[in-house]
Amino acid sequence: MSKRKIIKNLLWVIIGAVFLIAGIPIIINECYKANCGYLTVWDGADMLGYYGTVLGSIIAVATLAITIVFTKKQIQRDSFLKNENEKWDRLKAIFMQTLSDINPMRVLKDVMDNGITDPTKAIYLLQRYQLDCKIANDILNAHLNMVDCPKFKNLIDSIAATAEEFVNISQKEIDQYSNLQIWQHKDTASELLKAEKYRPGSFSQEHIALNEEIVEKCKYISYESINQQITLLNTEFIRLYEGKYRALLQLTGSTFEVISVETQQQADRMLSFGKKSRQASVKPSDKKEGNDNVSN
Repeated sequence: MSKRKIIKNLLWVIIGAVFLIAGIPIIINECYKANCGYLTVWDGADMLGYYGTVLGSIIAVATLAITIVFTKKQIQRDSFLKNENEKWDRLKAIFMQTLSDINPMRVLKDVMDNGITDPTKAIYLLQRYQLDCKIANDILNAHLNMVDCPKFKNLIDSIAATAEEFVNISQKEIDQYSNLQIWQHKDTASELLKAEKYRPGSFSQEHIALNEEIVEKCKYISYESINQQITLLNTEFIRLYEGKYRALLQLTGSTFEVISVETQQQADRMLSFGKKSRQASVKPSDKKEGNDNVSN
């Protein structure tokens, strides 16, 4: 409602109040002063007393009705706020858990502790981390309906883009740890091929071919180059964490802060009179699950 319309309505209320409180009693007084026309068994004082009683009763009933309506609106507002805040708190916990799953520092620490001595474990950890990154948006979209999804579009798009970068770097690390696996089997493969050379037929053709492939690949890689590449990739992980991952945390906080303010404003509008209260809680039919979820 515009300010001009509010002032206009307030002016009419003041005029009406002045008329009821002062105007009608003056009219009654003037009618009885003339002492002509229809004659009554009661005088002006009785009429003014009766009018005062009726007016007081109307005001009391109106006050009671307004109190009941306001109380109802207050209950609706409190219920709306409670339901909405619980919903946003659940969604925020889901977003924070998803961000924790794609946190590169978590997997990087485990990989650095075990990667050099056990590259197989490092590869497993990185592949599992890639899976967490790839399903991050699916998990988020599964908990959003079509009404709420636009509120998180920017955040979800940012999470998807950052997760994709983490997947690319982790794949490069997997390639390097795969090379390290091959390098660690270099001596064994060379010894096996020497033994086969002195004693032909000691090993199967598949086994021989596998070890020949290992020896051939080791011609183009070295432990120093592998270690150097892994160090560079770890540094890249840290750079992305300090830049884009921390920015995601800030964006998540600001997104839910904006939603909290909007929810509070929407709840406050429910207390307005002259408007139909709009309960903004999501109906069960609005929730999309399974194939009905909004995909990014």
